Amino acid sequence: MIVPNAPSFLLLPIGRLWNGGKCPDFRLSSFVELQKNDKGLLVKTTTSSFPGYKKDQTQKEIEASERICFFIVDDDGQYLEVVLSIDGRFTVSGFDGPNQKVADFNNVAFETNHKEEDNGKILNEIIIPPDLLPSKLSALNVFLVAGGQVLAYHPLPGAEPNLHQPESFPLAKIE
Repeated sequence: MIVPNAPSFLLLPIGRLWNGGKCPDFRLSSFVELQKNDKGLLVKTTTSSFPGYKKDQTQKEIEASERICFFIVDDDGQYLEVVLSIDGRFTVSGFDGPNQKVADFNNVAFETNHKEEDNGKILNEIIIPPDLLPSKLSALNVFLVAGGQVLAYHPLPGAEPNLHQPESFPLAKIE
C-alpha cells in the first residue's frame, strides 16, 4: 500500500477483529486516512459513537478503553506507535523492536485537531513531523480498541491480541 502525497489520502477501514474474525458488535468501526504533506504525515481518524462512551473520562479509563493505535515501521524494524484516544488526547512512542519502547515523544508540539459531531462521530487528526517518520517506511497497521474488542485493519497471528507484531503488518511506503 502507498501513502500518497496531498491532496490524496489512503483510506484504511477498521471493522474486523484483530484476528480477522467478524466483530460481534456492528456499532464498532473506524476509518483512518493517511496523507503525506509539507508538515509530515497526517493521520485522520473517524470513529463511530461507542456504546458506553462518556465524555471527560480519566486518562486511565481511556487507556483501558476506546482508542486508535497506529503503527508505522521502518525497514530496520524500529517503529512508531501513535495512540489517539476518542477524547482527543494522544501518546507517541518509539520502539526498537516488538515491545522494546525506547522513547516517548509526548513533549513534541504535535499539530492536532479533535471534534465530536452531533451524530456521535468522533474525528481526530495528528500530524507526525518528518523528523519522527521512518527514513524508509516498510509497513503499517492500525487498530481500534473499543467496547472490550480489538479490531484491526490487517489481522494479526496468535491466540491473543498483541498489537506489537510489526513483522506481520502489511507492506507500505510513502509516495
